[in-house]
Amino acid sequence: MGAMTFESIDITKVRDGVYMGECSLFPVTAVVKIKVEGGRVTSIDVMKHMHGKGYGADVLASRVIETQSLEVDAVSGASGSSKAMRKAIENALRKGL
Repeated sequence: MGAMTFESIDITKVRDGVYMGECSLFPVTAVVKIKVEGGRVTSIDVMKHMHGKGYGADVLASRVIETQSLEVDAVSGASGSSKAMRKAIENALRKGL
């Protein structure tokens, strides 16, 4: 998996709603459903997360909720999964801007 750029999103600017986001980086696929209320991410449901060898990065969802930021560290041993999960979350949030 090559380099991937991430957009910095100010979550307080995301409109209230429920947004779906996905990202596929062979062999990893992540699909998330995010709920935003009052300028805060209130839930992230991991709808699908297929990853290759190694560990998945589902924990990134709770880290984004905890920090209210996409600037979260990748999961050690799951760099590809971390990239796909973070990008899926970003893609969902971008829909609310």
